[in-house]
Amino acid sequence: MRFAIDTVDDSGNDRLYIGTPLQVSDDKLHLRIRDGEVKLDIRKIIDWFQIDPSESGERMELFRR
Repeated sequence: MRFAIDTVDDSGNDRLYIGTPLQVSDDKLHLRIRDGEVKLDIRKIIDWFQIDPSESGERMELFRR
């Protein structure tokens, strides 16, 4: 399931990533993107939203508990 994740980089610029969350470790969200994988610093995530609907039609959480 893909999410759009809005982050801010060290220069203060917004960056938008679209991908599938894989795991969270060391305060970083590992995200599978089209060309590979990226690790996003959780404290720099501004906003996110779900792109793909779940099989049940319910909204999914970015950070699974």
